[in-house]
Amino acid sequence: MPKLTCITTTYNDGVTALTAVRSVLSQSFADFQYIIVDDGSTDDTVAVLSQISDARVQVIRQANDGLSSARNKAFAHIRGDYVCFLDSDDVRPNWSFAAINAVIDRDDPDVILCRGALSDARGDYSAFYDEDMFRQIEALCPAGKVSRGDAEFTRARPLMQRIEPQSANKVIKTSFLRATGIQFPNGHFFEDMFFHTNMLAQAGSVSFVLSPCFTYFRRYTRQQITGTASDRRFDAIAVTKLTLESFARTLEFHDAATRAAVFASSMKIVAWCEEMISHQHRPTYRQAVRGLLGIIDPLYLNFPPNPPAEVGPLDPLKHYLKVMTDAA
Repeated sequence: MPKLTCITTTYNDGVTALTAVRSVLSQSFADFQYIIVDDGSTDDTVAVLSQISDARVQVIRQANDGLSSARNKAFAHIRGDYVCFLDSDDVRPNWSFAAINAVIDRDDPDVILCRGALSDARGDYSAFYDEDMFRQIEALCPAGKVSRGDAEFTRARPLMQRIEPQSANKVIKTSFLRATGIQFPNGHFFEDMFFHTNMLAQAGSVSFVLSPCFTYFRRYTRQQITGTASDRRFDAIAVTKLTLESFARTLEFHDAATRAAVFASSMKIVAWCEEMISHQHRPTYRQAVRGLLGIIDPLYLNFPPNPPAEVGPLDPLKHYLKVMTDAA
């Protein structure tokens, strides 16, 4: 049984997918299974994937059903003790799996959260969007881990929620994944928000890899789902509804700071999508957000009077909610 399973999904990625694949196959730590799910590609992706000759690679094909469905399909084929993800247009440095394995051997946690790097369209590199969260976690948890019952857990939990809900920045214990039944929401975009929140709501122990373990590429020559201005962005509202409803059924919902962090991180994506959506869709989008605010649990709108710094600034969120509720 391999130590680690990595999952990549593809859809009409062609040779672009080979960059991600090669970054996985060139890892210095070699004890892994690599599952690639082709989500019904109609271009040369099938031919490109057929050229891969490595016993660790398992290619699965399905009719086009979306990224969430493709990842969920891979879950039944996981053989590794832990599982991670890599999008088909991103990469991992060759030390990534070795750094992850060192943490697994040290802590045996339910979840590992990893730092990342960002490459913009010009090729410049910088820290990923959640670098400040990792700096605060590093200061709060110098041992690089935290468990329920630890004195640091209450403060670390909102910070972990505020880490970007990106698939490549997390590694999950396979037995934990199967015991909880956590999956991605089939049929939806912005799916990482749902997975990230539900995973953290049930994790008993979390460890951290503080060296960058993936590089996310902002591409302008190839359309990304998160870069579109179309009505696909309405899915952020639908996934936020699913996320808030599922989190409200957990014990952590009753901790005001964690609840505020979940709500704020979800609404941050909703607000960002409103900024990016085309003007013709914006009035309807706002109406849908107001509808969402009317049906969620009222406790989400009951913010802690003196929220700890780990929750982050709530004033921008309060302003956005006021705009939404006051808009005609």
